[in-house]
Amino acid sequence: MPPLWRHLPAFLTTIASSLLLASVASASDPALPPTERYAPDAPLKPYIPAGEPVDPAQVSTLSLNALLVYADRHSPRIESARARAATVDAERQRARIFFPDNPELSLGLGPQRSAEGGGTELEIALEQRFEIAGEPGLRRRAAADRQRLAEAGVDDVRWEVHVETHRLFVDVLLAEERTQQAEQFVAFARTLRDIASRQVEAGELSPLNLLVAEADLAQTGEVLIEARQGAEALRTQLAAEIGWPTLKLPPIHGELPPIVAAPELDTLLASMAHHHPSVRMRELAVSAGHSQLRLQEREAWPEPTLGLVFGQESGPGADATARTLMVQLSVGLPLWHRNQEGRARARAELELADRQRDATIIALRQRLTDATHALNAAVERVGLYESEVVPQLEQNLSLLQRAYELGEVDIHQVSQTRERLLQVTRQHLDARQTYYESAALLEGLVGTNIWPLHEETP
Repeated sequence: MPPLWRHLPAFLTTIASSLLLASVASASDPALPPTERYAPDAPLKPYIPAGEPVDPAQVSTLSLNALLVYADRHSPRIESARARAATVDAERQRARIFFPDNPELSLGLGPQRSAEGGGTELEIALEQRFEIAGEPGLRRRAAADRQRLAEAGVDDVRWEVHVETHRLFVDVLLAEERTQQAEQFVAFARTLRDIASRQVEAGELSPLNLLVAEADLAQTGEVLIEARQGAEALRTQLAAEIGWPTLKLPPIHGELPPIVAAPELDTLLASMAHHHPSVRMRELAVSAGHSQLRLQEREAWPEPTLGLVFGQESGPGADATARTLMVQLSVGLPLWHRNQEGRARARAELELADRQRDATIIALRQRLTDATHALNAAVERVGLYESEVVPQLEQNLSLLQRAYELGEVDIHQVSQTRERLLQVTRQHLDARQTYYESAALLEGLVGTNIWPLHEETP
């Protein structure tokens, strides 16, 4: 038997022992966190209205759907998230390569001296290290899972932008309504000031009455300035959120939906577990952790090196040249280093992903419960102000003005009544704003459009 084949059984025994050591080291891990504990480990695209983004150079007004579609395409936050996700593709490029390293080519050339004379010795070797435990496939799977996780992160940001755009849209409409009501009070105060001025000139009233009317006009004017400034700030914030080319948006049109109570809490919790992008992202993080741990366990296996060696020795004689061609196989013995660090890190990251998944679910449930109670409380608050005073504000101001002209009330009573009406209308608007912002928060926590669950769409 040639010498090579004589030592082959011992060589194969060494390889088998090495693989056994690696497999035992990998199989000794305890139970792992389960996947899909709360939701499927698959991305779920957020709800975005259908349609193409509007052209800023041609559009004259913006609706809610137009804002949502434009934000999903141009929001700086979404574009940044997509750019971060694109960097993960570099890992997939690396995972497509089958061999772990490039082949190595070595060349040796030198003189050979002996008693018979001199000669030369030449050796050329080509070696390639390869993997035998399925690492390339596991590496591609791990890279694909990280890519899905990155895409889920983009969807999470898309949904955050969707909710924030919806909230700002409603706030802009409420701010415009607040401005209109402030203009009504300014017009009322100006009319009273003019009436008081004529009465003072006619000697019917003391100049102190005109001073009170002037003070009321100044106060209502300050409220109007504040309302206009708040509306403009909201429009600027909305333009920045959706990625509008300038910070000046076209007029926004739309109607505020009716105020209704929240759906049942159990229904919302079930919908949240299925639809919220953060839940899907946490499930995908656990799946990606499993893939990475499987890869790191296989990385503990030895990686043999296969080589082809050509040698030539030449002596002083004409027939003193000898040539050899050998195939060699070498394998490392995983006695001391079995990728303990990589496996431990992958396991710790998997445990962290599992803990973050539980923490996310608990936090979302708590916030969703609080948001549901807050929305229903806001419904009750709005109901307290839905009386004859607020809906008939213009009529009430006209009646108050008429009573002053007839002398039924003096300027001080008018000022007090006007202040009370202004306070009530502001509280009513504050309650409505709290409701609509709570509704936007509730929808954001559920992770999808919840209002079709109602017969009426709020």
